[in-house]
Amino acid sequence: MDRSRAGAPVAAVVVSVVLWSTAYGLSALVLVTASPAVLSELRLLLAVPLLVAMVIVRRAPDRGLCALGAALRRPRTVLLALTGVALFYLPSNLGLALSSAGTAALMSASLPVLTALLAWGMLRERVTGRVAAGLALTTCGIVLASARAAQFGLGAVLLVAGLASYALYTVLLRRLAPPQGGAQRTAGGAAPDPLVLATATAIWGALLLTPWVAVELVAGTAAWPTGTTGWVSILILALVVTGPTMALYNYGAERVPAAFSGTAAAAVPVLGYAFAVVLGEPLEPLKVAGGTLALAGIVLAAMPARASAPVVVSAS
Repeated sequence: MDRSRAGAPVAAVVVSVVLWSTAYGLSALVLVTASPAVLSELRLLLAVPLLVAMVIVRRAPDRGLCALGAALRRPRTVLLALTGVALFYLPSNLGLALSSAGTAALMSASLPVLTALLAWGMLRERVTGRVAAGLALTTCGIVLASARAAQFGLGAVLLVAGLASYALYTVLLRRLAPPQGGAQRTAGGAAPDPLVLATATAIWGALLLTPWVAVELVAGTAAWPTGTTGWVSILILALVVTGPTMALYNYGAERVPAAFSGTAAAAVPVLGYAFAVVLGEPLEPLKVAGGTLALAGIVLAAMPARASAPVVVSAS
């Protein structure tokens, strides 16, 4: 029982990363007709009702909504929404529009490094030799797989800025998480719920992104997705990729070393390429080699997370 519970946070991070890896292709389909701000806002606005419904089903309407209201009032939630949504989506989507998917993949190699550095500086989280080796393998693999397609410039700078914000979000999930032993409780008396936190974060994220949408409207560049492909893609992004995975990642990232969460998230472009190949993109040996190296690094980094999980995940 203890062993299975210890592995649950690692599994939650891995599943969320696998689902997130489909976002590149789905977002590209939506951006054929939609503008970046509209895409970002729609993902959240469509995800929020599902998340609220999940909270109500999980905790009953009165308790669930009470817990959600309490989470919305916490400064922690606003900070997480700012770093993990607004300051991640905004520069990342602008950077992607100014560069290329290859550049985005290459810049993602900075995510595990940035996360590990922030975790060391803010949490004094020691990076073990095995995690460091996994981090190095993942970084080298992503660079190998995407270096030829990179375009450096303002777009690359914006992409790194977005990744730095997401690295900070990952570390804040660990730093601001209440003790797992139950020392801190919500107003309703229950232990803090990752699903409630994800829902509150999505709501605040949508509010914080509103000025960006307003800028597009004033500039006349705002555009909605059109056609069956665009709307089906945005629905999958919202209801599968954005909503449930926010809860999964929050649950896992609060309980495993931040260096592992950052390293695992770097697999998104690697897995995204794998899905693209399944959908018909030509197979390139260099990308396959780099992707294999990156995934090997993630597996290596996961090993100490399993070993240390019993320390941070207590029995209820």
